[in-house]
Parts: sequence; structure tokens; C-alpha cells
Amino acid sequence: MANHNLQRVAPAGGPATLEPIFQEQANGARSSATSSASRPSISQVQGALFCAAAVVLTLTLSERYSLQYRRNVVDDAATSMQYAKNLALGNGLVFNVGERVEGYSNFLWVLFQAPLYVVSQAFGLSYEPMLIRVSECFATAAVVVLFLVGRKRWNDSALLTALALGSCVFDGSYTTWAVFGLETHFLAFWMLLALLLLEQPGRRRWLWTGLALAAAQLTRPDAGLFCAWVVANELIEAALTPAHLRRSIVRQALAMGGVWLACAAAHLAFRRAYYGDLFPNTYYLKLAGDIDGWARGLAYLRDFCSIRLWLPLLGLFSLLGLRDRVARLLVGYLSCHCLYVVYVGGDFFSGHRFLVPQIPMFALLAGYGCQQAWLLLQRPRVSWLLERVGVPRQAIAGAAAVAIGVAFVSLWTEGRARGPLTQEILAWRDDLSKNRRLMSWLGRAANPGESIATCLIGHTGFFSGLRVIDICGVIDPVIAHEHVPAFGHGKPGHEKLGSPSYILGKQPTYFIAGYLPLDLWQLGYYFSDAVPAEIADGIYTRDTAASTGHYLPETRVSFDTFPEGWTASGDAFARLPAYRNEAGQGDLTGVRGGFVNSFSRERNNDATGRLASPEFELVGDKLEFRLAGGNDPEHLRVSLLLGGRRVASATGRRSDNMVRKQWDVRAYRHQRAVLEIVDDARGPWGYIAVDEIVQWSAN
Repeated sequence: MANHNLQRVAPAGGPATLEPIFQEQANGARSSATSSASRPSISQVQGALFCAAAVVLTLTLSERYSLQYRRNVVDDAATSMQYAKNLALGNGLVFNVGERVEGYSNFLWVLFQAPLYVVSQAFGLSYEPMLIRVSECFATAAVVVLFLVGRKRWNDSALLTALALGSCVFDGSYTTWAVFGLETHFLAFWMLLALLLLEQPGRRRWLWTGLALAAAQLTRPDAGLFCAWVVANELIEAALTPAHLRRSIVRQALAMGGVWLACAAAHLAFRRAYYGDLFPNTYYLKLAGDIDGWARGLAYLRDFCSIRLWLPLLGLFSLLGLRDRVARLLVGYLSCHCLYVVYVGGDFFSGHRFLVPQIPMFALLAGYGCQQAWLLLQRPRVSWLLERVGVPRQAIAGAAAVAIGVAFVSLWTEGRARGPLTQEILAWRDDLSKNRRLMSWLGRAANPGESIATCLIGHTGFFSGLRVIDICGVIDPVIAHEHVPAFGHGKPGHEKLGSPSYILGKQPTYFIAGYLPLDLWQLGYYFSDAVPAEIADGIYTRDTAASTGHYLPETRVSFDTFPEGWTASGDAFARLPAYRNEAGQGDLTGVRGGFVNSFSRERNNDATGRLASPEFELVGDKLEFRLAGGNDPEHLRVSLLLGGRRVASATGRRSDNMVRKQWDVRAYRHQRAVLEIVDDARGPWGYIAVDEIVQWSAN
């Protein structure tokens, strides 16, 4: 095929214009260029500068986003980190020690992380920032490889280089996903590297390309579609090549395919032997069965295109040059990959995770399509038509440059407004930071052998070190193999949930609320106040009181009716008992039947008052009750009074969760006491709620 050198030159007698950015150089001019071969052309210098700027911007933006994200990673990334951590510690490629379940689908990325974890521990470094910076480096390396592949398509055209690189740098999904800790850019790097190696001279081209394909396949299973297209495209290339060269291309194609398939087969054999399944557990969780995700997937693809539709539209012009090996490959692969993403129903993360590794390929194809569109304008009939209507090529070139600039501005603004910066980084950074602190605290406070039930398994397992019971089935084959009606219509990856009986049958020590519709208070769990209030409202903990002692039913005050002998003053307890939270009040979690609530229907948090019990005898070892509301030890409190003297007191945690409080009253056994509930606070969180007062005695 013709060698189109789109070099920028200045016309005689005037300054450089935009048209020569696209200008085609005649093949016969090659010989005249030999004298200047040692000097890079202006276009080559411009391209190198654009590449350097793209490297700096990718690193700068991704690092900024990581700081905004407070060095967090998404939970799926933390799941991979847990596997890598256990592998590095010698526990095997497992999430929970002793449980062989493949709850990841990025084998090579997990293997790659294991030595990083060893290094972080050896030098006392924090692992998450190290992993994030490595991911940022792969995002940057992918941009560099994109530049190297692209310059072979358009011969150092500065504008086309800027188009391809800018399509990644200004894409909010590309730069933000670089900091989330997943294999996204690791995969993009290997696929782009395969494209680069594919066109390198040398007898070992098949080996290096095959290894790059194998790395992509082992990074994520769906990359097998890319690998298959590379091999098939080489066979198509052979069919289009003169007969005397055809055999060599076929041999190379089959050899690189053999390397890829051999590595994939070895991994499959390992999976079968180690985990006992042919596919990762995530496959059974997200795809196995009669999935119907077409509507969800079409909406996913449509949203991707609504931000960057001009990329695939420009890529359509590459259909004019399908004799180019890489262009033909990208057209086929990207079309099939988009169809695959639609079939599986997309992903629930913002920023189109399943299409982020393909963004550089869309950019490459758009650059090549733009080149083909310009070459179309060079054809005699088209040139004649343009002259007849009075449209100079300089105007078209200038309009193209302006359009690219406008597209970049739109890509930047839309990506920031609708992409993962807003919907993930700013929306979830506080929750992730709190959960990380909670799990780190729990890892220090929990006892060996304890477990926790949750869906946020990655952060929970990595930071707490507890055995994780996965409600959402990522590391649970039983849940992953469940049949779900209307599979494919719900939240991707979260349509299969463990049943309450199944999860509780595993007897988790701790339980993260919100994932199952359970009244955990009635199932033997309570909100513990041991968790520091600045970390979390509380965490459900299995109640072992029944196995280590017994409650004294004659001491119970349930507030299902107004308790005999209790006295109330003020307007805070005008409606006693309460049976639900009032309008304007948060949803109280853990109330049962009637309860004390000082939040007033008329005055909201500004109602005040005092509620006191009659004298009663302390006969147990502990006095227990549940408490919610604001935190003010003096003005919002439950107090134990002996002879009018306050010997114990408790206040809320600025939470609507009814947290269990316990006082050790052994020192006051057989003494007469009074319970006092006081609300003397106004303003935000100026209420107190109490339920289920009872004494407990050890066996």
C-alpha cells in the first residue's frame, strides 16, 4: 500500500497553514529525504512534544484524582489485593485462608501484585499508594505505546498525534480509572503492546507478540476476543499478500496463536486443578444461566457514546483503508467487543470500566479514520467538486482542527460532570475512607477465628484480616450458581444474594447491615458501641449473652405500654410509648414494639423533659438497654441513680442506630436504684431514644 507521509510544511511566501498537517507527500520524494535522514522533521519533533505532554498530563491528572479519592481503591481492586496479599504471605491464591474460590478474573494482575506487596512490607511502605502509582505508570505507558503505534499509521502528523493522545488524556474515564487499583490500564498496555510488536521486523516477532497476547488474555478473560482477532487478522493479511510471502505470514500467525493458546491452556489447567472449576466464580455470578442483559447493555453503550460519539464516528472513515493491518484489526475487534459488552449488560461502576481499556484503540482508529477522510478529499473528483463549490482544503483542515479542540473541551467537561470523578471519587471517597478505618480497627479489636458477613468484601478482607462471608457471592460458589429470575435486569454483579438462612447458617461474628432485609435484633445480633463513633455508627455483633448467662425476665422494661410507676415531665416524653419515628426524624434502626422517643411531633429536636423509673432492685451482673440519638453526656443521657447519686451514665452517638449499652452493676447488687432519661438539649441531634431495659446474670 502507498506510504502516506502527512508532513507539515510551509507554503512558499507565507506562514505555515493547517492544510499541510494532512498533506500527502509523493512516493518519489523519498530519495530527496536521505540527506536529512539524520535530522528529525518538524512533525516528528511536534509529535514527540505532544507525547511528552500527554505523559505529564496523564501522570498529573491521575495523581490529582488519587489525592481527591484519598488514596482509596474500588472494592473490586481490594479483592484482588487480598488474593495477592495471601499469595505473598504463603497462604495460596485464596481470599479466605483455606477456601479455594476464584473470586477474581484478573489472574496476571493478581500475580503481578504479590511481589509488590512483599516489597511494601519489606520497606515499611503503604501498599495502596504503591499500587495506585504503578497503575498510573501503566496508564502512561499505554499512552506512549499508542503514540508509537499511531505514528506508523499517519507518519508523524502532529494533528493526528494530538487527536489520538488527547482522546485519552482529556477523557475523564481513562485518567480516573488509572487510580482505582484495577487491571484496566494493565490490560490496555498489553493489548497496545501486541499491536506495536505485530509490526516489528524480526524472526521472533511471533514469539513476542504471542507473549503480549497471552499477557492480555491472562489479565482478563474477555481479552481472548482481542487475541482471536489478532490471529484471524493475520490470516486475512496473508490472503491479501502476494503468494511468495503468504506462507511466512501464515506460519507467524499460527506460531503467535500457539503461544497465546498454550499460555491460556496452562492457566485453564491450573484453574481446574486448583479451584475445581473451568471458569472463575465471577463468571457464574455474573453471566452463567439465562442472562438477558441486552437492554441494560445497550443503555451502557449508549451512555459511553453520548460522551465520546465522535471517536467511533471518525473511526468509521477507516473503512476506506481496511488494507491497513491494524485498522482492519481494530474495526473488527472493537465492533465485537462492543457487542460483547452489550450482551453481558455492561457494568455498574461509573466511567464505563468495560470500555476503558479500549479507549486508546478508539483513539487510534479515529486518527486513522481522520487520515483516510483527508485522503478522500485528495481524490480528483472530490477535489474538483470542492473547487466548484469554493471550499478550499485549508478551510477544511482549519475546521477539523477547531472541531478537535471543541471535542476535547466537550470530552473534558462531560467527563467531569457525568463521569467517575463526580459519581465515584467525590461521591464515595468518604464512605470508603470510613470503611477502611472501620475494618482496620476491627482487625485490631477482633479475636482470632471471628468472621464478618458483608458485600464489600475487598476492603473488609484486606484491612480486617477476618474471614469474610460474602453475601453477594463473589467468593461463594453456592450463591454464584443460584438461579435468578429475570437475570440480567438488575444491578450487574449484584443480582444473586445469599438467603438469610444461608448466611446466618455460617454464624458470622459481625454483620454489615443493609444487604439483606433482616431484623437482626430478633436474630441474635446487636449494634455494638465498642466501635469509635467517628468511624461508624456501629456494627452488628452476634450476641453471646445467652450462651454465657441468662437474662432476668422479671426485670425487663419493654415500653410496649407505658410502664407502671414511671413519671414524665416536660414535653419531650408527652407521647410515650412511641411506635415509630416521627416525620423529620431519621429512621431508627433496632427498635422493637414501643420505645422511648424524645423527638417531638410539634417541636422536633427542641422538646425537653425528664423520664424517671420507680425504684427497683439491682439483682443481676449487668444492666442492659438500647440507645440512639445525639451525643451530649450532660443534656442527653440515661443515668443510673443510687440515693440520688449518678453512678453510671450513657449518651448517644449522633446516630439513629439503637446501640446496646451495658453497665456492670455487680458492685451495687441488691441496692435500690432509679433510671433517669434526660433530654435537655435543643437543635440538631437534640433527641434521645431508649428501648428494652433488662438485667443479665452470668451462669
